[in-house]
Amino acid sequence: MTRFLMMLVAFTVQNVWADMTIQVVDKQNNPVPNAVISVPGLKVNTPADLAIMDQVYGQFSPRVLVVQKGQSVSFPNSDEIRHHVYSFSKPKAFEIKLYKGNATAPLLFDKAGLVVLGCNIHDDMIGYIYVADNHFAVKTDEQGRATLPAKAGDEITIWDENLASTLHAKKTLIAEGEQEQIVVLDLLPSVAINTHDHASGRANTL
Repeated sequence: MTRFLMMLVAFTVQNVWADMTIQVVDKQNNPVPNAVISVPGLKVNTPADLAIMDQVYGQFSPRVLVVQKGQSVSFPNSDEIRHHVYSFSKPKAFEIKLYKGNATAPLLFDKAGLVVLGCNIHDDMIGYIYVADNHFAVKTDEQGRATLPAKAGDEITIWDENLASTLHAKKTLIAEGEQEQIVVLDLLPSVAINTHDHASGRANTL
């Protein structure tokens, strides 16, 4: 009897705390990469490592960067052309004037929220820094998948730049019991991403 109870407890714990895979798709069943999935009830510490938001071929790389509140971000410019990076977002308004290479000091992101990045020289350059409020947050891969240390009943939020509402809107749902769950988002059409010639800055639409 004791052995049976131990096996039952082990089975229950394994199933309650097993990682959960979420796949995010649009209404046409296409995978949605770069969506940020958060588990607000799962607290995490601020990582000590420096996050990187690079600039490559006239675009921010990555387009969406997930950091924790209190983490610092470096903004190298790997292009041969100069960029002028800025943000007017409330969590972190800043400006890095025309520069190349690694000439800028890292910036501290000490307030949670969404920071939208732009370039004063290239209007088509858009990037996002999602500053999580010291809770688990992860970005979906190219197949729209992300693995979460969540259990059934946990609240989960999903943000995507093309959500059919406001830019700061999130979809909130409750995790189901299955280890794999598909979430369908109502998205606006994606904005075309331009790349600039590495030397001249000439734009090319992808």
